[in-house]
Amino acid sequence: MNHFQQIKKNMHIKIQYWFFLGILFLSNAIYAQNKNGISFDEKNNNFYQMAEFYYNAGNACYYSNRLDSALNYYEQSMKQSEKEGTEDKDIKEKTNYLQIKLFKSIGVINDTYGRYDSALDNYFKALSLAEKIHKMDEVLIAYLDIAHVYSEISNLQQAEAYYLKGEKLSREINDSTNLAISYQGLCRVFIDKEDYAVALEYGEQSYRIMYALPNVPVSELMFANQELIEVWLYIPDYNKALEYALKTVEYARQTGTPSYLTNALYMLSTCYLKKEQYRESEKIALEALATDSTNIYVNSILYGNIAQANIWLKNHAKGIEYFRKTTNAIRAYSNKNFQSSLSEMEVKYETEKKELKISALEKEKQLMVELGIAGGAVLLLALAAFLFLWRWTVQKRRVSEQQKQLAEQQVKQLEQEKQLVATQSVLEGETHERSRLARDLHDGLGSMLTGVKLNLMEMKKGVKLEYPDVERFDNALGLLDDSVQEMRRVAHHLMPDSLSRFGLKPAVEDFCRSFEPTVVFDYFGDEARLDPMMEIVIYRSIHELVNNALKYSGASQILVQIMQEPNRIAFTVQDDGCGFDPSAETKGTGLQNIRNRIASFGGTIQIDSKAGEGTEVNVELRIKN
Repeated sequence: MNHFQQIKKNMHIKIQYWFFLGILFLSNAIYAQNKNGISFDEKNNNFYQMAEFYYNAGNACYYSNRLDSALNYYEQSMKQSEKEGTEDKDIKEKTNYLQIKLFKSIGVINDTYGRYDSALDNYFKALSLAEKIHKMDEVLIAYLDIAHVYSEISNLQQAEAYYLKGEKLSREINDSTNLAISYQGLCRVFIDKEDYAVALEYGEQSYRIMYALPNVPVSELMFANQELIEVWLYIPDYNKALEYALKTVEYARQTGTPSYLTNALYMLSTCYLKKEQYRESEKIALEALATDSTNIYVNSILYGNIAQANIWLKNHAKGIEYFRKTTNAIRAYSNKNFQSSLSEMEVKYETEKKELKISALEKEKQLMVELGIAGGAVLLLALAAFLFLWRWTVQKRRVSEQQKQLAEQQVKQLEQEKQLVATQSVLEGETHERSRLARDLHDGLGSMLTGVKLNLMEMKKGVKLEYPDVERFDNALGLLDDSVQEMRRVAHHLMPDSLSRFGLKPAVEDFCRSFEPTVVFDYFGDEARLDPMMEIVIYRSIHELVNNALKYSGASQILVQIMQEPNRIAFTVQDDGCGFDPSAETKGTGLQNIRNRIASFGGTIQIDSKAGEGTEVNVELRIKN
């Protein structure tokens, strides 16, 4: 809002303020005259004019926060409007419209006092009358008022139903503002239902509509943002919650209202706390307290945020200090509500009982309070002594348990280190032996078989053979070729040459290609070379998992994926086979060998499988630079 608009708004507020003060002054004079039997409008049978006057007087009291007086004037206005019996169509229409506004106003005051049954009764009367005279804009407002009360009393099914009616009617009469309010209410309903995906959709729609409206008050944008903050905190996505919290603070600053800014800052502080940015959370909470500390409930939340932030920051003394402030604020808030309720009860009591009886009850009350204070003091002393002994015992036990746990952790860590060293030694030995066997097969036996084949082919050139002998000779050469190929396949599986020369991706791709189209291979991310032992572990694990799927699962499709980033690598082997129970004991050692290999590099393995639903194995390892 620019400077001139702000001046215009302030001027309107001043004009309304003085107008309502004038109405209040005149209404008090008329009320006094009526008590003395003077009612000039009633003498002229102009009941609508009198009803309208009482309605304006009620508005003046309402805006000056004199709710009881406002309710009295609204009820007087309703009585006058019910007396109006003229046949004038224009007066009838005005009277009906005035009664709709009266039902809404009485409903609002009852809602404020927590008298939800009376609030609903008046809202439904407003709805019935609005439908009768076809005032669809008032029907819409009645829908939203009824939905709001149902939401307050946690009748979420009815609240949702009336907000949906409000949405539908808003579209029919092209009321964008109330459409946004309907979506905002639905967002709140689905937050209470813990259906945060739907709540997010409604909250975002409400914000988009509000943002697109011309001259929309900044406060409305702020309220729409606050709903979205709460949704993202529940989902949870703390980054998105923080994004909307920052916008809310920006809108709150533009309103210039300290209470709005404090509320926005406390939500921003909560977002920082959830994101574990404890210093920022404490800083924002302190700013909120400095802005406006009149709301005891908000103060209790801010104190709690500061306390938690300091506990995580190891500032235990400050954390305990603010936990005490939190407790005191909650106690003060509860006491304030209790005193407010008690004051209302006392007012009603004083109107029904005599002064002597009230005096006696007050003395009795004072005695009970004094006895309660004395008893509470004794109880607090006993509780403090008990807490001291309990904390001393717990602290002593905790130190003993910590020492015991530390010793157990050290022993366990040594055993794990020994096991890892042993596993890595076995892996290195296995790798060296596989490499040696692969070289011997390829360089030794492979060369010999190739030499035999060449000599036989030379012999065939110098010898004349009959057709049957030639056929047998060719079959022998074919068997010799098959032997060479089988020897190369075995040597390749023992230690593929492509793995040591070109790296993990070409080796796994070559292996999977040999089983096409059953096995499909995908590689994502960086293709940088890894530690040779890690490459071998990953290759052997994929080799074992694919072979197991082919042999035992009856899979028609196997998917192998590798994802490599600068600081980690992960791979997945997924099949659509028969599946198995990962927790059941198996006779084979294949999976256990894979687990040991992965554990030796500090990796994690997760096996998801159910009978008849296939198997998915996910492995992740950290890459050490």
